[in-house]
Amino acid sequence: MNNSFGGVQMCKVASKEFRAVVIRSNGLFKDYARLVPEAAQAFLKQGHLVQNSSGLEAAFYEPKRGEDHLEGTFFTGYLVHEKAEMLPNGMEYIEARHTYASIRGKTADMGDLHTRLNNWLSENNRQQSIDHYIIEIYYPAANEEEEVEVFIPIKD
Repeated sequence: MNNSFGGVQMCKVASKEFRAVVIRSNGLFKDYARLVPEAAQAFLKQGHLVQNSSGLEAAFYEPKRGEDHLEGTFFTGYLVHEKAEMLPNGMEYIEARHTYASIRGKTADMGDLHTRLNNWLSENNRQQSIDHYIIEIYYPAANEEEEVEVFIPIKD
C-alpha cells in the first residue's frame, strides 16, 4: 500500500515539539465531538490577535485515563513560531515536546483516524503515554475537505 492511498497515510513515529496560543476548556469526554469544534469557533473569533501565528489550528487533549475519568481539559488555538511577548485576554501559551505516533487524513474521518492509530499502536507493541496531551493539527485545503494530523504521545 503506498503512502497516500485514497488520501490516507500510514502511521509514523517521530519526536515533535509544538508551541501554541490557546484557550482552555473542559467538559465531558463523551461531549468532545460537539465541545471541541464550538471552542475552536470561539477561539477563531479572536484568532487574529495571536502574535507569531502559523495560521494552523491545533487542539490539545488531556487523555482519558480510564472508564471512571469522565471529564477532561482541552485546549484549542493556533500553533505559533515562538512565544509572544503579549497574550490576548483569556489565552495561554502551551508547549508540548514528546515522541508521538501520528496519522494524517480528512477531518471527516477523525474517528477512524484515531481508531487506526490506536490499532497500530497495539499491533506494534507501543503504549500511549497518558501523561502527555493528544494533539490534532488542522490543515486547510483549498476547495477540498480539511485535513487533520493526529498525534498520540507514546511511551519511550
